[in-house]
Amino acid sequence: MFWLSLVFLICQAVLVVVWVDIPSFAEHAVAVAESDGNMVQRVRKALGSQSVDPRIQDTAITLILLIWPLVVAESTLHWLTRPWNSSTLRYHLFGLLFCICPSLRMCARCPEMGYRIWLPGLGWRKANKRLRRRLERHFSVPMIAIALLILPVLLVELSMQTQVAEHAWLRMMLHVSTGVIWFAFAFEFILMVSVADKKLAYCKSHWLDIAIILLPLFSFMRSLRVLKASQVSRMARAYRLRGTAVRALRGLILLEFFHRVTGRDIDQRIQQLERQLLDVEAEAKEIRRRINRLQRERDATSAAESAVTVESTDA
Repeated sequence: MFWLSLVFLICQAVLVVVWVDIPSFAEHAVAVAESDGNMVQRVRKALGSQSVDPRIQDTAITLILLIWPLVVAESTLHWLTRPWNSSTLRYHLFGLLFCICPSLRMCARCPEMGYRIWLPGLGWRKANKRLRRRLERHFSVPMIAIALLILPVLLVELSMQTQVAEHAWLRMMLHVSTGVIWFAFAFEFILMVSVADKKLAYCKSHWLDIAIILLPLFSFMRSLRVLKASQVSRMARAYRLRGTAVRALRGLILLEFFHRVTGRDIDQRIQQLERQLLDVEAEAKEIRRRINRLQRERDATSAAESAVTVESTDA
């Protein structure tokens, strides 16, 4: 289900580009060119050509319609087979969220596997502090690359709209970059919120990431005339300027990355290793407890079988 949910998320990124980013760019490019009547005609004519193959949109919609029922069927099966008690109630509620947005199913915890999550290349892992730190380290470099990608995208989007409108390949690069940025934020958020113990607290501390992921929905609702024009205009401006505020926060990651490359203070490194050692020791202690419990269950089963054998022999 991880891969199906990942494909669903990729299809969502495609639809964000096709349904939100392309119409939004066309609207603002025409608005910029309105000062020159001849320029408006040139921009409208250039935007009339297809910058994205319609088959890409059709494929994304088809995959979504194929994956969605599978996720709903899995959640329904879990509702019918898993017990309804205090320990599993939250996972039944998560199943409802998966039915609403199947991409959230990507890194779901599995009660049958000891509430672990499955990750490619890592297998079933317990969602603890050690895993969270490992994922943060793995994501630091890719998210720095995304941070560097946003800068030229914003520059082109805000200052070269007329030129981009006249060249299909530039429009394609701009839209693909926007889709990659949205996908990266959504993928990282879903993964990190899945391994977080306090999911609500994580959402509150990363509210800006949530805004970046959800704002395209409001932009799409604008085309359906659901929201007032003034409200949507403010949301659209916030979405276009998303990189500015986000990069201020991501800059902390960048500084941490260079600090890690150039070397840390020895005392801080020792403290970090001591914390990692405590996590490993706690995990080893938990494994020993499970081994002892299984051994007791095995001994009890063996004793019961021996008693049954003795009774049958006496009889």
